[in-house]
Amino acid sequence: MSGCETAVEYVYQYIDDEITVRRRARIKWHLRRCPSCVGAYEFEKQLKQRVAAAGKAQPSPEFLAQIREIVEQAQGEGSS
Repeated sequence: MSGCETAVEYVYQYIDDEITVRRRARIKWHLRRCPSCVGAYEFEKQLKQRVAAAGKAQPSPEFLAQIREIVEQAQGEGSS
């Protein structure tokens, strides 16, 4: 398996620090020397950060009111 294939295969584990120290060192070494892979790594890292940040967003009061209304309607239909 080539260095690029290994780096791509383990990019998520590398970002999450879920790989062995040896494999981490090999991927880090490869990323220092491969602009293509480092670009892919940076993209995935930023994507993961943005997804995590989006998950922390609070829904608007209007959205919550709509959800409550839908649930109440569904409960009302179920008791008929």
